[in-house]
Amino acid sequence: MRRSLVVVGLLVLASCTSRTTAPATGRDAALEAPVTPRAAQSASSTAGDVDAGAPAAEKRATAHAGNPGKPGKYDVSVPSPPGELAEFFRTHVPKGGAVTSDDPPKVMHTVAAGETAASIATAYLPLSELYTSTELANAIVKKNPTGVSAGKKIEIPGLTTRVIHDDPKDERLGWPEDKTLRGVFVTGPYAGIKWVDTLDRLAERSLNAVVLDGKDYEGYINYPSKVPLVAETGAIKTLHIPDLARAIRFAHWRGIRIILRIPCFHDPWTDKHAKDARMSIKFAPTGKPIHVDWLDPTNVEAQDYAIALAKEGIEAGADEIQLDYVRFPVHLSSKVAVLPPKEERSKIIRDFVKRVHAVTSAAGAALSLDFFGVAATGDPNDIEYLGQHIPTVAPEADAISLMSYPSHYNKGYMGFAEPGEHPEVVGIGNTAAVKLIKPTGAATIFRTWLQAFPLRSSNYGPAYVVAEAKSAESTGGVGWLMWSPACEYSAVWSGFPKTKKP
Repeated sequence: MRRSLVVVGLLVLASCTSRTTAPATGRDAALEAPVTPRAAQSASSTAGDVDAGAPAAEKRATAHAGNPGKPGKYDVSVPSPPGELAEFFRTHVPKGGAVTSDDPPKVMHTVAAGETAASIATAYLPLSELYTSTELANAIVKKNPTGVSAGKKIEIPGLTTRVIHDDPKDERLGWPEDKTLRGVFVTGPYAGIKWVDTLDRLAERSLNAVVLDGKDYEGYINYPSKVPLVAETGAIKTLHIPDLARAIRFAHWRGIRIILRIPCFHDPWTDKHAKDARMSIKFAPTGKPIHVDWLDPTNVEAQDYAIALAKEGIEAGADEIQLDYVRFPVHLSSKVAVLPPKEERSKIIRDFVKRVHAVTSAAGAALSLDFFGVAATGDPNDIEYLGQHIPTVAPEADAISLMSYPSHYNKGYMGFAEPGEHPEVVGIGNTAAVKLIKPTGAATIFRTWLQAFPLRSSNYGPAYVVAEAKSAESTGGVGWLMWSPACEYSAVWSGFPKTKKP
C-alpha cells in the first residue's frame, strides 16, 4: 500500500491529543494524494452565515417518505401534560412518596428511619432530570434547608417534566424531515463527566446530534452490556455510561439525536481476550491466530458481535447506529495475514452492512458508516484494499460519514501547500462521493466528519470549523459531525453562537 500506509503514523498523532479531561479515542482517518488534480472548492470563514439550526417544525407523524430514522410513539422533547405526569409519578414513586395535586405536580417524601439525602436521591434518581445521584442529593439538601430526619416530610426537587415510558424505543426522535444532523462526537469517559453539559451546549445552539461511543476503538464497552461476548472477554472496565437508555433519554429531552458508534473490526481487547482467539486474523504461514488488534472481517461471529451491540443500542433508544472501522486492515500483506483478495473485500463489507441494515431498518433506526476520505478521491487500488468502494457499499447504508480532515492530507494535495490550512478541503471528498454514488440511484446521504482540532492548521478556530461546515453542506453533504479526540469543542461553541436557552 503506497499512500494508505502513511495513515498509520498520523492517525496515532491525531488520536493522542494531550488533555486533562478524558482519554482520546482512535478514529479512522485518511491521508491521500490525488491521481487527477481537481480545482479546490472555496468557502467563506464568516461564522454568522451558517444556519446551524435543525428544522423549526419537525412533525413526528408526517416524516417524509424514505426517511430511515423514524420517531417513536411519544415526543419527549416537550413536557408532558400535568395530569399524565401526576399519574406517572403515582405509579412510580418509591415507598414513602406521595404526589400532590399541584400544577405541575410535586412529590413529597416522608423520611423513614435511617434514610439520608444520599439514599433518597438514589431511590428517586430514575424519576429525576438531574443526571447523577450526587446532584440530586445536593438539590434535596438545598430544597430542604432544615434537614432530612426521620418522620419529616420533604419535597423532592429536580423531578422529570416528561413521562418516562417503559420502552425507550417509544421515545426515539428519529431523523428530522430533511435528514440533517449536526453535532459532535463524545467518548465514553467524557460522557461520564460532561454528558449533560455537552447536551446543553448543543441544545443552546440548535445543534441536534451526538455521536456517542457505545464501544471504543480499543474494544472497551462503555455501558452495562448484556451481550455474552462482552462478559466472556471482560470488555467492561469502567461504566462510564451507567444506564445507556437514561443517557439517551437526557439527549432526547433536549431534542438531540443519539448516533451510537460501534467500531467493528479494530478491536484489540476482543482480539486478545476471546477464547481460542477464534475471531482473530490468521497468520498466513501457519494458519494460526495472530494478535494484531483486529478481528477478521470475514468471521461471522465477529460480525455478529457488532450486530448484537447494534441491537442493544436500538433497544436503548438510539436514533442511529454508526459503524466505524467497517473495513479491512490495510497494513497487513497477504504474506502475513489470511485475508481475502482485495477485489472481494468491498463485497464482503457490503454483505456485512446488509446484515446490520436489516436489523436497524426493521427497528426504524438509521444506519451510517464511517469511511476513509480516500474512498472518495483516492487510488482505486487503495480503496479495494480497504473494502470501502462507495458504489458497492454505500447504497446499503442510510448515511456515509467521510473522514476528510484537512490536516490528514499530504502537502501538495489538490495544489494546497498545507491542506490543513484549508477548511474547504472537506468539500472535495463530498463532491467526488456524490458523483460516485449517483449512478447507483441510492438515497444514501453524505454527512461529513469535520476536523475540530488544530493539527497542521495554524488558522484553526471558530471561523475554521464554520468554514468546514459550509464546505460540507455546499458540496452535497447533508449535515456534519465534529470530531475532537479530546472532546474539546470550544471552537465549535464559539463558531456557532447560542440561539436559545437549553
